[in-house]
Amino acid sequence: MQAGSAEAPFSSPDYVFEVKWDGVRAVLFRDPSGDVHAHDRALADLTPLFPELAEARRNLPPGTVLDGELVATDDEGRPDYHRLRRRLEAGAELAEEIPVSFVAFDLLYLREKPLLRQPLDKRRSRLQKDVEIGGVLLAPDHIADNGVDLFEACLERGLEGVMAKHRSSTYVPGQRSPFWLKVKAVQSDDFVVVGWLPARAYGALLVAYHERGQLLPAGTVTGGFDQASWGALELQLREHAREECPLDPPPVVTGSVRWVEPSTVVSVRYSEWSADGTLRFPIFNGLRPEVHPAECVRHRPRVVLENRVSPENPAYWLTRFPFEGELETLP
Repeated sequence: MQAGSAEAPFSSPDYVFEVKWDGVRAVLFRDPSGDVHAHDRALADLTPLFPELAEARRNLPPGTVLDGELVATDDEGRPDYHRLRRRLEAGAELAEEIPVSFVAFDLLYLREKPLLRQPLDKRRSRLQKDVEIGGVLLAPDHIADNGVDLFEACLERGLEGVMAKHRSSTYVPGQRSPFWLKVKAVQSDDFVVVGWLPARAYGALLVAYHERGQLLPAGTVTGGFDQASWGALELQLREHAREECPLDPPPVVTGSVRWVEPSTVVSVRYSEWSADGTLRFPIFNGLRPEVHPAECVRHRPRVVLENRVSPENPAYWLTRFPFEGELETLP
């Protein structure tokens, strides 16, 4: 289940607020036989990369599934996305130098019983009650009602932002829900690479996003690379090079462009969207192999009015159209 975007921080008694962790989204589960596994959002098995997660065996009852984030921290205890990427590339070899924790924020199954149709408040309560927290497994507290103060605290500490989740929201796998909203202190999103400009040192990436069945240009990313990251990225792009531009019509670009199949996803930090639909001051933030290119869409922020149920507030639709029916199993 993915989140939408909020236009600004807000407070509301209908929501709970928690820190947005800058890591890799994953599910952690202990199967009925007792083994612990971790999979990313693309269902790739991360278990061999993080042998320390086996410690969670003593925390989880068999048949339990957690939704959360794999996080590596810096010396001050803040999430460090670049350290995590180093760990993902090296795997178990860096287990001692860069240990990871699993930050659990939702409980999807408990002792083989699904909780997806339970409201968030009840799922979080069961998480605190039935899952033993400790070691590599963390379950940070949330804040009720006041999302503005939490957002300001995240700004002061250099954290990525805040998640706002409606108390009554059910869990719908494989969908982006209006009942979960992210409020970012620093803008960052995922984009698909459609081309690159080679250079003697570090080149540039041409990135795009999907909207209404089209692949639209989002501009050129020229900063944030070092020698190692650019070398690995250019090597991957060369493997997927193509003659024709994947955009229609092709964008106007100065320089010698090499087009590429739109299959490589990168995370990009930026200040804002320009009026022409491109990014302002984009900075490369890392590869995102766990994200499917079709997920690279432009998030149109929602306006949530404080303490008011209105059509702009997802609570409006939840109270009028509660989720009913059967959940489908997604591939």
